[in-house]
Amino acid sequence: MSRWLVAQSARFLSQRTDRRGFLRSMAMAGSALFTAPLTFGLRPVSAFQAVCSCSGSSCSCSALCCDGYTEFCCTITGSNTCPPGTRAAGWWKVDGSGFCGGANRYYLDCNADCGGCGCGSSGICSSSCVTDCSCGCANGSCNNRKSCCTRFRYGQCGNDVACLGAIVCRVVTCTPPWVFDPTCSTTSATDNNTRFHD
Repeated sequence: MSRWLVAQSARFLSQRTDRRGFLRSMAMAGSALFTAPLTFGLRPVSAFQAVCSCSGSSCSCSALCCDGYTEFCCTITGSNTCPPGTRAAGWWKVDGSGFCGGANRYYLDCNADCGGCGCGSSGICSSSCVTDCSCGCANGSCNNRKSCCTRFRYGQCGNDVACLGAIVCRVVTCTPPWVFDPTCSTTSATDNNTRFHD
């Protein structure tokens, strides 16, 4: 009986989603069951809503602040450059962007400087080392993506600096990063999920 039920469930789901979508849904449901079992099991919420903490804000899980990406520097400072106290720490591209006349579009992460703090082999210093950079929605608005939350470094730029903090914002350009910022290498990364971010 249980084999028959599994086969029928698989047939039903395969007609409504592709394999990748099914796996993504199952991974999200598993995460919800593991990290928020009571919320997911006892409330009428989706798996995403059960695990969405939105960087500790009170924003709706569908808000831009909760989508997992960092805000553009021009939204925060009015300028499409890394702001003072940050430096480009890596980049990725989008293939064939409509924003760049069909050419590649490039995104540079601007990570916070660490001051005098060290960071070991991770390349990312503790948030206590960075001043004027606390995790939250950019400019305090749920309609903006987050800032100072993502502690990550692609590493194709600014390798002359061993330690950097969280990503403050990102710059977008049609100019290749190694032309835009001479500390960047030509080592490529691609994320076409950001194709329509503006």
